[in-house]
Amino acid sequence: MALNYISIGEKIKAIRKRKGFSQLALSELIDRSPTYISYIEGGIKSMSLDTFILLVNALNTTADELLMDNLKNTIKVSNHEFAELLSDCSDYEKRIMFDVVTATKKSIRENRYYIRTRW
Repeated sequence: MALNYISIGEKIKAIRKRKGFSQLALSELIDRSPTYISYIEGGIKSMSLDTFILLVNALNTTADELLMDNLKNTIKVSNHEFAELLSDCSDYEKRIMFDVVTATKKSIRENRYYIRTRW
């Protein structure tokens, strides 16, 4: 199975932006050029394992988060992303999100039959 470098690059870009780094700032952290960062984010160039590890550490993320679309078992990544999503929420926001997720889960399970029969 070939790696999807476009997907990896998109994840790097999204995390970089979420962390508030410019391509220049990230490139300085890992001692690579901003152009090289741009190529990686666009999936134009692949990177060495050394560069991958530098990026993971500089972005304070996990390798599995960047590789998620290339992995079969992604539940740990999803749990990590969900925990990060909730990390800056107030108790009120967490309660609302819990209610929304609970209602969504209930609706999905109640309407499974309709999804199966439509396809």
